[in-house]
Amino acid sequence: MFNLQEILFELEKKTSLSKEKLMDKIKEKQDEFSGLVSADGAAHLVARDFGIDILKTQDRNIKIKDVTSGMRNLNLKVRILDMTPVKEFNKKDGSIGRVSNLIVSDGTGEVRIPLWDKQVEMVNSVINIGDVIEIKNVNSRDNIYGGVELVLFKFSSIDKIEDDKSIPFKTSKKTYNRILIKEAKDGFYEIKGTIVDIFNTNPLFLTCPKCKIKVEDRESEYFCQEHGIVVPDPNIIITGVLDDGTSSIRGVFFRDTAKLISNLDPLSLIKLPQKEITDLIKNSVLGEEFIFKGKIRKNKIFDTLEMAVNDVETIDFEEESKKLIDKIESLKWL
Repeated sequence: MFNLQEILFELEKKTSLSKEKLMDKIKEKQDEFSGLVSADGAAHLVARDFGIDILKTQDRNIKIKDVTSGMRNLNLKVRILDMTPVKEFNKKDGSIGRVSNLIVSDGTGEVRIPLWDKQVEMVNSVINIGDVIEIKNVNSRDNIYGGVELVLFKFSSIDKIEDDKSIPFKTSKKTYNRILIKEAKDGFYEIKGTIVDIFNTNPLFLTCPKCKIKVEDRESEYFCQEHGIVVPDPNIIITGVLDDGTSSIRGVFFRDTAKLISNLDPLSLIKLPQKEITDLIKNSVLGEEFIFKGKIRKNKIFDTLEMAVNDVETIDFEEESKKLIDKIESLKWL
């Protein structure tokens, strides 16, 4: 059974409608049935209205740029850009576990694939950095950094295939179209704006050094669901409001981007109370203007758009002036 995101992906390919208009049709279909069908079910009905039988769609091949969280049974052809060293850890049952990560690309983007135990042994014995591989029947999920990763399960497979040179060794640099916040919609964009507010949420979070998943604080010990008691790595997450004069949007900064805008080292914050950490961040970033690049998406909890910022640039006023002049010049010919 296809889920909502997968059906939307298929409908976008086979109709001329945007994701936003398709979602409107799905909500209309739910209203038609008085809310008795789920969004997934309504999406199937909308597909049927277009004469598209989603259940007969066999092509599960996808490009990395089109992968969203929650997709299932995906097939990809990718090149291995990096393989992290294998780390060993003690499991809760006393056995030794192993973890490694593949960083792969198909030229449209990069994605991380965590490997565990037997997967590590299977993969490391047959593939190397630079190899082209075919991945079948993998799922996608959100990671803690605002991105998406691929997950292997029982019926997944990774096979080394012949390199036909169709996949570049380097990922094509992602381009971000500049938009105004009032024009914001799902997708990858850049915004020139100012940080006008920082939320009073705990900016410090601790993750397992092996799998990078958030750990639980159990009095004097930190517990990872996968690896048991660990010495965690400190990280910063900053959530605030970005404004460009046309509107505002919630912005989320993870790890490196959070460190970049705040100039704060997570290690120096561990023993500080939450309010003091938040005040330090506010003093560093409030009123600062940047170019923010990242993915705009719907926050399911707050039902509003937010930007997961993965790159921040200081403003080159000379370059911005040139862009403005070019835009004015182009308008003269309209």
